[in-house]
This record gives sequence, structure tokens and C-alpha cells, in this order.
Amino acid sequence: MANEGKYWSEDVETKWHPKEGFFDGSAESIAQGLKEASDSHAQAMDRLNFYINRAGSNLQGEDRARLEESKTILESLYGDCSDGGDDSCCN
Repeated sequence: MANEGKYWSEDVETKWHPKEGFFDGSAESIAQGLKEASDSHAQAMDRLNFYINRAGSNLQGEDRARLEESKTILESLYGDCSDGGDDSCCN
């Protein structure tokens, strides 16, 4: 197979390139930085999930926990959209 050892995410070109070390910060700084750099809650979560998925098994437990905490903080920064009410905060 020609692409053996290569991951699909290596070919993904993104418009957003976080500063080196961006995802090494605190959960709060990651969430705030993603909110500032993103047009929507969904875009911020997509960026965070892409990083987590790309890191895969190389992501240690403590780091994974910090990044997962960033998701919770992002939810609070954008507001709770799970109550069935106005979901404009998620856009």
C-alpha cells in the first residue's frame, strides 16, 4: 500500500494554525483561545477534537484530561445549549 504509515490527517490543510505550545496551556487558556479564534462553538469544538484525535495514543492521560476539561469550559463559554431552548449560542 502506497500510503502505509501515513495518516489522513497529515493531508488536511487548515486555515487556522495555533501558535506552538497552544495546546500545552491550561484548560482555561485553551478554551478561551479557541473561542477567540473560532466563529462558532462547533468550530471551536472541531478544532479541539481534531487536535485530540490527531494526537491519538501519543496523548498522555494527564494531557487528555486537560483537553477534555477544555471542552467543558468551552460549553460554559458558549452557554448551555442542551436545554432545548434557543440554541443560538451554539452557532
